[in-house]
Amino acid sequence: MSRCIVILSLLVFMISSLALGNLVAEPSGIEVGMRYGAGERIPGRFDGDLKQFSSTFNPLVFSDVSLSGGKSTNLYEGFVRFLLDSRSRVGFVVGRNDWQMLHLTEVTSDLYYTKLRSEIYSYHVLGMYYFSMPIFRNWEWENGLGIGFTSADWNIRGYSVGELPPDTQYFNQKGRLRGSGLAYRAETAINHRLYENTFFQIGLGYHHVAIDKFSGNYNGETSSFYIRADGKVGVIDDTRILDATVSTAQTFRRLDMNTGSWVLYFSVFQRFLD
Repeated sequence: MSRCIVILSLLVFMISSLALGNLVAEPSGIEVGMRYGAGERIPGRFDGDLKQFSSTFNPLVFSDVSLSGGKSTNLYEGFVRFLLDSRSRVGFVVGRNDWQMLHLTEVTSDLYYTKLRSEIYSYHVLGMYYFSMPIFRNWEWENGLGIGFTSADWNIRGYSVGELPPDTQYFNQKGRLRGSGLAYRAETAINHRLYENTFFQIGLGYHHVAIDKFSGNYNGETSSFYIRADGKVGVIDDTRILDATVSTAQTFRRLDMNTGSWVLYFSVFQRFLD
């Protein structure tokens, strides 16, 4: 999906460049602005892997897992852009992307009930290229492409309860994991000049993050989410992963995150000309 968006945006840039060769160049300068966006995340492999969560690696224990939430997102950004000419500019975007709370519930055949609430948010720094074209008086159409770095925090709170009374056991679940990787952006927007050098912008963007692993503290141990050969996902202490591999005769790999979201955003920016 993200590749198609990038290719489409590049085609838009090429067509726009050919169609607007007669525009008068504008003096150089910078643009400084703020942005807020709200969007919908596209479920993918990350969600599918979490639906295979298991609190135990015992093959004789069966579990039923439900996953909800985590679909809507909120975007907060600030940006600085440098005008190359009347149509092109480059810049930097710094921001934060928050997910809706993600809820996971597991019921096992050995009478254990686990409920986890995940708060996931990420920070990103992107380098962007923009190309714009006038459409009517104080209105212009703008398209942008960018790539950069992201760092995501995954905070987990919850509990597990199991066994029949009077032997019922209760365990708190608490984790703080972190991962880093790459972020990609493709966007298109309409800019409207409010005053001489003040603009309002409304646009649609696709924001994609690719993080290869998460690790951190989970219940007092340095741990990660791992996927075993049969597809089951669980949290294992990083120092004991070798023992788990030997005892279960399976290979493990860390849970990764490749996910994107469509975002409707609103921006206000000020242009300062030389």
